[in-house]
Amino acid sequence: MASRSDEPPPTVGTVPRPGRRWYRLLLVLPFLWCIAAVPWAGHVPYAFGHVPFLLVWMVAGVLIGSAAIGVVYLLDARHGCLDEA
Repeated sequence: MASRSDEPPPTVGTVPRPGRRWYRLLLVLPFLWCIAAVPWAGHVPYAFGHVPFLLVWMVAGVLIGSAAIGVVYLLDARHGCLDEA
């Protein structure tokens, strides 16, 4: 009978994860929203209720970015990836 000392000790948080976590690409969305599209949004001559469109665009970016981070967190929790360093 083989002894238990031959096996390596179990590591906390090791779960076999098949495939890649492509949903983490959602974290690129806030970057693209703020960096890539702001030059376009800065030239839009629209004001909603005397609020510049760029301000509306940036507030919407904060909301979209928060939603993307929340979705990635929930998907990581579902896949058991919250303990990764």
